[in-house]
Amino acid sequence: MIIASVKHDLLANALKFKKAGKQLPFGIAKGLTATAKDAQAALGKALPENLDRPTPFTMKAFGVEPATKQKQYAKVFIKDDQEKYLQYQVGGGTRTPARRAVVVPKGVRLNQYGNMTRGAIKKLLARKDVFSGKVKGVAGIYQRKGTHVQLIVSYADRVQYKKRFPFGDIGQAAVRASSAKNLIAAIDAALASAR
Repeated sequence: MIIASVKHDLLANALKFKKAGKQLPFGIAKGLTATAKDAQAALGKALPENLDRPTPFTMKAFGVEPATKQKQYAKVFIKDDQEKYLQYQVGGGTRTPARRAVVVPKGVRLNQYGNMTRGAIKKLLARKDVFSGKVKGVAGIYQRKGTHVQLIVSYADRVQYKKRFPFGDIGQAAVRASSAKNLIAAIDAALASAR
């Protein structure tokens, strides 16, 4: 229904497009890029609504590849570094370790974003009351407490994720909401600059 509305708006402005002539590809490129930027903003706004305390680095995850006169499409994408971990929030699935194990905090202090701090493992293992190993078949980092030990970081050979961030749905909703308006405005601007 919304897509039909977008088509109707575009068809109603067909005469305006015809008058734009050579300026039309430039106007379309500007409109497509503006729409991609709207989708980028919507995705950024939705991150803290769907994920628990995303870091400032995660908040900068979305990039835009602008449209041009020759390339009449724009892209919104997840940047490579953030994609390494956000792919599991978007699509779910099983994460396996890049090295020996995935570390899962159990009883260790986390930062304001709910993550272990950089170098936390090294600092923990430097303490005399902490060791890395297996206790009753469970691999991890343990802290000695008198005659007992407490698991503070577990080692996992895989971690299962559920889909938590509807990247495609959010992006498509933003495109549906603003594409017609952005295209019309950009073509109006292109017509004005051609006069």
